[in-house]
Amino acid sequence: LSSRGKEGEKNKNHLWMELWGGQNLQLRRYFLRILLLFCSVSHMVIEEVSIIQDNLEIEKSCRQSAEALASKLNRQNRSLKRKSMQLLAHLEPDVIAKISLKDDEEEDSGRQPEGGQDDVPCSSGHCHKIITELRNKLTLMLEAKAQVAIDLEETRERLREAREELLKEKHDNTVLIAKTIQQKELLAKYNRVSLLAVEEYEVMQGSLELEKDLRKEAENFARELLVEQKKLNRQSQILLKSVSPSQALQEALDQVSKLSRALEVQNLDHQKQMKAIQEQLQGSELQKEVLSLRRQMQLLEEEKRGMEERCMKSEVQVKDLRFRVEELQKKLQSAVNPIPGPPPPPPPPPPPPPPPAPPSTNPLSSLLSILRKKKQTSEDIPLVVQDSSGTEPVSDIRQQAVDEMMQRIKKGVNLRPVRQPSKSTTLPQVCPPVLPFLSARLCGCLMRGLPMQSREQERAGPTQTELEKALHRRRCIVETKVQTREYP
Repeated sequence: LSSRGKEGEKNKNHLWMELWGGQNLQLRRYFLRILLLFCSVSHMVIEEVSIIQDNLEIEKSCRQSAEALASKLNRQNRSLKRKSMQLLAHLEPDVIAKISLKDDEEEDSGRQPEGGQDDVPCSSGHCHKIITELRNKLTLMLEAKAQVAIDLEETRERLREAREELLKEKHDNTVLIAKTIQQKELLAKYNRVSLLAVEEYEVMQGSLELEKDLRKEAENFARELLVEQKKLNRQSQILLKSVSPSQALQEALDQVSKLSRALEVQNLDHQKQMKAIQEQLQGSELQKEVLSLRRQMQLLEEEKRGMEERCMKSEVQVKDLRFRVEELQKKLQSAVNPIPGPPPPPPPPPPPPPPPAPPSTNPLSSLLSILRKKKQTSEDIPLVVQDSSGTEPVSDIRQQAVDEMMQRIKKGVNLRPVRQPSKSTTLPQVCPPVLPFLSARLCGCLMRGLPMQSREQERAGPTQTELEKALHRRRCIVETKVQTREYP
């Protein structure tokens, strides 16, 4: 009983602490009252159960003693029967008949307490009273036991309900604690933001106060200057009236020089103050400018890489064009002035003659046809290289020939090698004087035209890059302004 009482007190204290950990005091008080009632009922039940257990132990001891006495009586009866059976052989039949009747009566009286103890009452009144009392106690104890079992089940159900309610309250308390923690975190964030806002407000207020003070000082200074200017004007008028014009001018110039010096000194001081204030105000903007400049530097480096790649490509193209021009010049020279080679070995049998080349693929034939057409309109074609200030038809012919050749070079027409004319074939009368002129003129124009093209490409490239740079700078400035507006 003492251990159970201690456990009940511990459970009471534990429940008390759990209930007092929350916030709903009324519900806790109600549950505490219910639990106290349950504890009192449980103590009463435990006491009754202990009494019932004691009575049951008493009944068990009485029953065991009765069973022991019954077993002893049965043994004694069996031993007496054996002894009587041994003595029957020595007795006469008349005696045996008498003894048998007595034995039957004794057996009947001995069997009745064994099997019919409940039907036949004991001979002693004391035993009868004890048995009746024990039976009454058993009935009462069984009834009390059933009632206690019912009470225990009810108390267990109530305890389960109370535990479920406690678990619900604990869950609600945990939810409330989590909400309170979240609210505390939000309050901490709001406090931080409010502190930052207060600091910014203080800084802005300080800057405003500085601006107000500077404005007041500037207004006071302007008022003083106006007053001094009025005084000086009055003094100058008085001096002009009293003093000669030369002296008045000198004094006025001296005063003007002094005032100009004082104004310059004050302007310098004011500019220094304004610069210091601007530096203080723009201290935060310097980082943003540095970031924007870094981004611009990265973009400019990327543009530089792209321009270097373009330059490399343009150089490769220029080299290819020069190589083509050299090849064309060599072909023209070989067509105009064939170089005599070493004496060939004995020729093999002559192959069949190839078909004649089409006239459109040979540039010389096209040039000759153009010259012949122009010859009909013009009177004379000079066969010597002249300046650009010559006649108009000659310049037109040359310009057309040069344009045609340049277009063919630009479009990439593959010139076929011209067969060297044999000694037997003779050109017309116009060919001998025209070919050297055309070859010399084409070489000169090609040599002049290529540098001009390269110069134009070089000029066009930087202009494009400068435009791209200017556009890129404007774009970066706009982006930085937008970012500063979005994230001041």
